[in-house]
Amino acid sequence: MLRAMRPIQCLVLALLCARVTHSQSVTGAAEQAIASPHTVAYCDLLNHSEKFTNQMVRVQAIYETDFEKSEITSPSCPMPIPMMWVTFDGRWESRTSRNVRKTVSKAKWRVPLNVVFIGKFKTDGHYGHMDMYPLSIEVYKVEAATKAKVREESAKHD
Repeated sequence: MLRAMRPIQCLVLALLCARVTHSQSVTGAAEQAIASPHTVAYCDLLNHSEKFTNQMVRVQAIYETDFEKSEITSPSCPMPIPMMWVTFDGRWESRTSRNVRKTVSKAKWRVPLNVVFIGKFKTDGHYGHMDMYPLSIEVYKVEAATKAKVREESAKHD
């Protein structure tokens, strides 16, 4: 009976080793891509999205979240409707500094943050609430996050 179990044990051990090796190579590839993303202006992502499809990008934008909203925008190229949905990779927190992670995690709904995201830019589907966003970024790391300053003129008119 022990001899019959040895091949099974060897097979299980081989499968475990293969899985660890595969996950390390995938993780290593992601870490390498995060280390050298394309720095792209938000407006360029919107206007030339085909150039950046499925690429790792660094983008500075305004991040806002709410019950059915997780999006980035930019005052430099206002759009009548939001265009880019935001999701977070399962390991973004481990790649993000503690203070930045804390700012993002404790952000209140409808309170905009100035952010610098590094993530995979996607254009091949419909994203977010009711699939209304044509573009998406899957955030792998947040390099910076601060509360966005509200312009005095708009604050006076509200």
